[in-house]
Amino acid sequence: MKRSRGRWPDAAGRPAARFGWRVWLLPMFLWPLAIDVVTEIIRGRPVRLVGGVLALFLAWKAAALLATRSAGANRRGAALVGVSAGLTAGLAAGMGPLIAVALGFGAWAGTRLLTEDLPEAPPPPEPAPIPETDPLAPQRAQLQRVADAAPALPHAVEMGGAVSALRDVLDDLALRPARLPDARRHLNMQLDGLSRIVDRLEAGATPPKTLPALLGEIAASARRLRSELNSAESEALDIQVKVLAERLRQEGP
Repeated sequence: MKRSRGRWPDAAGRPAARFGWRVWLLPMFLWPLAIDVVTEIIRGRPVRLVGGVLALFLAWKAAALLATRSAGANRRGAALVGVSAGLTAGLAAGMGPLIAVALGFGAWAGTRLLTEDLPEAPPPPEPAPIPETDPLAPQRAQLQRVADAAPALPHAVEMGGAVSALRDVLDDLALRPARLPDARRHLNMQLDGLSRIVDRLEAGATPPKTLPALLGEIAASARRLRSELNSAESEALDIQVKVLAERLRQEGP
């Protein structure tokens, strides 16, 4: 956000009211306390010394907080100013508790009125989530194109069976991405072949008598590939169980 000569733009982009001098003028009202702190050190009055030091610290802390323009800074800064004024009256000046509380409340209310129009910086935007890339997106798109064209082509039932079997393989691979390199070549060959068949049929080619058998073979091949994937997972689990059991026997009591 661009700042122009001490002014922060508001929500509409217009320069907001100048506020820098108001923020840092707040602790300047307590400048006599700096002299009082030295005086209390000389006189040896620790209670008033502590009150003066705390009041100065809280006033500067409030100004620094207001200058950050963070969310809620105006409210918290005004509260610190009120506490600072109360400590000044109650400890540094030795006034009664009721008077100290009243002066602290007045300082808080005055600071809220003085800083009511100070713009607060909006919270930083949350980082946009990084979209997850689907490694099977090309295969899914290719298979969907075949599925959309199949109902209008000859042997739609057999072609639908092949599409369904290949879709099951893709779903299994999505759950087991580690198996994708092993199955990619076989899967791509089946999808490419099925896509070429659809292209020829859409171009008006007469389907050969062997096409239904070929489509059935594609479906059977996809089911075998899915079975091999499941078997590989079962074998991997069996190995892990054996290794864990062996470690338990070795490290057992």
